[in-house]
Amino acid sequence: MRSLFALRYLRPVSILSIGLPVLILGLTVSVRSADKSESKPKVDYSAEMPRILPRTPEESLKSFKIHDDFQIELVAAEPLLRDPVAMCFDARGRAYVVEMPEYNDAKKEGYSSVKLLEDTDGDGKFDKSFPFLSDLTLPTAVFSYKGGVFVGAPPHLYYCKDTTGDGIADVKEIVMTGFGRDRGDEGMINSFRWGLDNKIHFSTGIDGGMVTVTADKQKRKYNTKGRNVIFDPETRTIELTTGGGQHGMSLGNWNRVFVCANSVPMQVLMYDDRYIARNPYLAPPAAPVSIAPGGKYTKLMRISQVEPWRILRTRIRSQSKKGNAEGGKPSGFFTAATGITIFRGGAWPAEYQGNIFVGEPANNLVYRAAPKPNGLSLIAPRADQDKEFLASSDVWFRPVQFENGPDGALYVLDMYRELIEGAPFIPEEVIKHLDPVGGQDKGRIYRIVPKGFQQPALPQYGKLSSRELVALLESDNGWTRDTAQRLLFERQDTSVSGSLKHLATTSTKPITRATALWSLDGLKSLDETTLLKGLQDQDAQVRIQALRIAEHFAKSPNIQEQMVALANDSSLDVQYQAAFSLGAFDSVPRNQGLVKILKQNTSNKWIRMAVQSSLNQGAAEVFSTLVKTPGFLKEKHSQDFLVALAVQIGAQKNAADVKLFLTSLEAMPSADQKLTEIFFRRLLSRASGSTKKVIADSTSKHTAQLLKGMMQTAIQQALNSKLPVKARVDAIDTLSIGKFDETKDVFEELLSVQQPLQVRQAAITKLGLVNDDRVAGLLIDAWTSLSPQLRMSAVETLFSRKAWLMTLLGSIQDGEINPGDISPERVALLKKNQDGKIKKLAESLFHSQRLTGRSDVIKEYQAALKLKGDPANGKKVFKKSCAACHRLENVGVQLGADLKAIKDRGTEAVLLNILDPNREVKPQYVTYLIVTTQGRTITGLIKSENANSITIARADGTSDTVLRIDIDELISSRLSFMPEGLEKQINKQQMADLLAYLNAAK
Repeated sequence: MRSLFALRYLRPVSILSIGLPVLILGLTVSVRSADKSESKPKVDYSAEMPRILPRTPEESLKSFKIHDDFQIELVAAEPLLRDPVAMCFDARGRAYVVEMPEYNDAKKEGYSSVKLLEDTDGDGKFDKSFPFLSDLTLPTAVFSYKGGVFVGAPPHLYYCKDTTGDGIADVKEIVMTGFGRDRGDEGMINSFRWGLDNKIHFSTGIDGGMVTVTADKQKRKYNTKGRNVIFDPETRTIELTTGGGQHGMSLGNWNRVFVCANSVPMQVLMYDDRYIARNPYLAPPAAPVSIAPGGKYTKLMRISQVEPWRILRTRIRSQSKKGNAEGGKPSGFFTAATGITIFRGGAWPAEYQGNIFVGEPANNLVYRAAPKPNGLSLIAPRADQDKEFLASSDVWFRPVQFENGPDGALYVLDMYRELIEGAPFIPEEVIKHLDPVGGQDKGRIYRIVPKGFQQPALPQYGKLSSRELVALLESDNGWTRDTAQRLLFERQDTSVSGSLKHLATTSTKPITRATALWSLDGLKSLDETTLLKGLQDQDAQVRIQALRIAEHFAKSPNIQEQMVALANDSSLDVQYQAAFSLGAFDSVPRNQGLVKILKQNTSNKWIRMAVQSSLNQGAAEVFSTLVKTPGFLKEKHSQDFLVALAVQIGAQKNAADVKLFLTSLEAMPSADQKLTEIFFRRLLSRASGSTKKVIADSTSKHTAQLLKGMMQTAIQQALNSKLPVKARVDAIDTLSIGKFDETKDVFEELLSVQQPLQVRQAAITKLGLVNDDRVAGLLIDAWTSLSPQLRMSAVETLFSRKAWLMTLLGSIQDGEINPGDISPERVALLKKNQDGKIKKLAESLFHSQRLTGRSDVIKEYQAALKLKGDPANGKKVFKKSCAACHRLENVGVQLGADLKAIKDRGTEAVLLNILDPNREVKPQYVTYLIVTTQGRTITGLIKSENANSITIARADGTSDTVLRIDIDELISSRLSFMPEGLEKQINKQQMADLLAYLNAAK
C-alpha cells in the first residue's frame, strides 16, 4: 500500500476541517515532506513533557460541567466503538456510527468503518455492536433509509444494507462518485439531513468535486464545489443548492440551513440558489451570513488544563523570539467550530427548541446560542453567560458532531483523542513526545437530558401502520416527525391521504400542518383545496412552506391568485418567499405582485435579489412600471434595483424588452435626465448583439442623443483633474463602452504618469473590456512609466485576450519588456497554454524561470529563523509585500487566509509556506482561469460562487464577478494564488522581521 505520509499528516487542528484556518495563500500543509536539510537540530524536552493519560469512560463522565438544568449520560464507549464522527438512528432506535480511526495516521488508510449499535434492554444505553461496514477510507456521514443507510466516504456515496439480519452489510452500492478529498482531508461530504421536502440534504464542505450519479444514464457531471446537495433517495437524482461551511450543516424545523467553519461558529444561508439559477443574469450577494455577534472572537470559557506541549511550544517561541508568548493559556476564541446542530428534540423544555449547538474540540467544550429574528436574517447571541453549556476538564474530550435522538435528547459524539491538532503544525522536538494517533481505539457517545428524565420505550416505527405514522406527525420531537414522514415517503401508501389532509388543515401545531402538506406532496396526493388552505394558514411559516409547494402547482389560476395575494402579507418572511415563488409562473399578475413586494421593501437587498430572481422574463415590463411610479426614483436603493434590471435587459437577447426599455427612458421626465443616462449606460455595459442592433436600428432622436451625450460626458469627466478621483473612475467605466476610435487618445492620457494611481489603475482595468487589438500597444507604450502594482494590472489585462498576449510576448522577445516583470505563476500558466504557439514561445522566453526545486531557497532562508526579528520592521515588510492579499491589524486586503492564528503554527511551517507556496495548495487558494464567451481570460482566486456567478479576485487587488452564462471555460491551474519568489523582495533579516510581526500581531 502506498505511503500516506503526504496525506495523513496534513490536517489542521481537528478532524473534518475543524482545524485552525490556514495562514498564507496556498498554504502548504505538509511540513514533514520538506528536505531534512531544512530542519534544525532538535532538543530533548522529554523531562517537560509528562503525558496526559486518557481517562476511563466513567472517569471522563465525571469531568463535565453542564448547564444546571441538565445531566449528561454515557450511552456508548470503547470497545463498542472508536473515533465516532457521524451517526444516525434507524426506525428501531439503533444507531449507525461512522468511525474514523485513520485521523493523523501517516502510515495506513482504509480501516475506518460504520458500526451498528443496539440497546437490547431498553435502558437508553447501547450494549451491542455490529461491524456493519468495514475497510472504508475516511467516511464522514451516514443516513438511514429503507432498512439500510447511505454512507459518505469520498469519493463515493454508498447505499449499504444488511439483508440477512446479522448486522453486517451485504449490499454496497455506489450511488454517486467524484466527491473531493483534499490532501488535508478537510471539509468533505458531511451532515446528511432529512428535509421537509422529502429529500436528503448534505454539505460538500470545501472540497466539492465533479460528481456523477450512477443512475444517470447521461452521466452528467455536477460541480459541487461550494455547494450543498439535495438528494432524492427514491429516484436517486440530485440538485445543487447553496453551500457553505466546512464540517457541520443543520436544518431547523422549517428547513432553514445553518453551517459552520473553523473560526466561523455559525452562519445561516439566506437563500436557496436554485431560485437564483432561474435568472442567469442575477449576481446575488453571498448566501452565508454570520449570526454570532462575536464571531470568531466570542469568548470561550474552557475549564480543561493547558496541555504541556502547548506550554512548551509557547516557551520555545518566546525564548527564540519567534512567536508570541501565550502565557500558557489557550487563545480563548473559536478555532475549531464543528458539527453545528439545531436542537429539535422533545425531551427538553420548549424554550430550548431551535437553540444552536457547536462543538469546539480544541477547547473541550460545547457552545450554545439562542437565535432570534434580525430582519430576514437571525442573530444568535451566547445563551450561557457565565460558563459554557457543556465543558470538560478532560483534554481528550473532542466533541465533533451532534444528533437529535429518538428519545428527544441531544447526542454528543466524542472522538476522544490525545491530539486533535494536525501533527505537522507541532515542532518536531515536541511531537516526538506525543502520539499523533493516541485514542484511535477509543471513542464515546453521550446524551444530554433534563434532570429527572424518564427513559421512553424504544421506537418500533417500522412495525406501525401508515395511519399510526400519520399520528406521529403531531409529535413535539423533531426526530419522530422526520422518521414518520420518511417512512410514509418510503411506503408511498396513498391510503392515508385523507388523514394527512385532515391533519394539514386541523392540527393545532403549525409544524405538523406543514409536515402533513409536504407528506401529501411526497405521496403526490395534495389537492388544490388543501394547498389553498395552507397558503391562507394563520401561521407565517406554514404559509412559507405552502408557497414552496405551490411552485409545483403554478399552472393553476386559483393557486396563482393566492400566491400573488401573499405579496401583501403582513410577514416580511412570507413576502420574501413569495418573491422567490412567484417566479414559478409568468403572467401580468405575477409581475404586479413582484412590484408590490419591491415597493414595500426597496431598501432590503435580499428582497431586491429575490424579486429579480423571478424576472428572467418580464424585466422590462417591471422596469417600465417602476420608473412611472411617483417617488420611486428618489431612493438610492430603488435606483440600484433599476440599474440591475437595465444591465439584465441589455444582456438578454430580447429585442422587444430593449425597445420597451428605451421607450420607458424616453418617457422619463427631464428632471431625471441624469438617471436616464445612468440606466442607458448600464444597458450598454453588457449589451448583447441583439441589444446593440436594436439601438443601431433605432430612429429615436432621444436614443441617439443619449448615446452621444453619454460618451461626451464620460470623456469630459474622466479627463477633468478638478473632479474627485471617484467621479473620474466612474466615468472611465463608461469609456469602455464607446468606440475605441473615439476613446483611444483619452485612455492614452489617463495612462500618463501625471494621473493619480486610482485613475491609471481604472484605465488599465477597463481597457480589458475593450475588444480592440490596439489596446495591447497602448499598454506596452506606457510600460516604462508603470509602477510594479500597475504592471501587475497591465499583465492581467494583456493576458485576457490572445492577440494582446501575443503582443506582450513579442515585446518581451524584442527586449522592450523584462521577462522578470511576468510573475513565475503566470509563466507556468503560459507554459501550460493550450495554444501551441503561445506555449512554445513561453518556453523559449522563460526557460530560466521555474516553479519547482525550491529546496535551495528554503535551505538558504533557514538562517532567518536564527535571527532576532523586529516586529515593527516586520509590519513594514507586511504592508509592502503581503498586504495585497492578506489583512492584519486593519491593514491590507482579506483575500488569503486569516493570519491572526499565527501563534498556533510553527514558524518553520510558515517560512516554508511563504517560500514554497506550491508545495501543496489548499483547494480554496488555487488559481483559476475563466475564459468568457466574449474571448476574455480572467485569472485569479475564486472568492465566492453560486448557481449563477463566480467572483474572481485578481492579484492586483481588483475583482470580477462573472455570470456563468458568460463563461466558456473554467480551468484550474493547480497553482497557488500566492506567487513564488518572495525572497527576491525580502532578505533574510526582513524575513525574520516579518515572521516576528506575524507571530506578535494581535
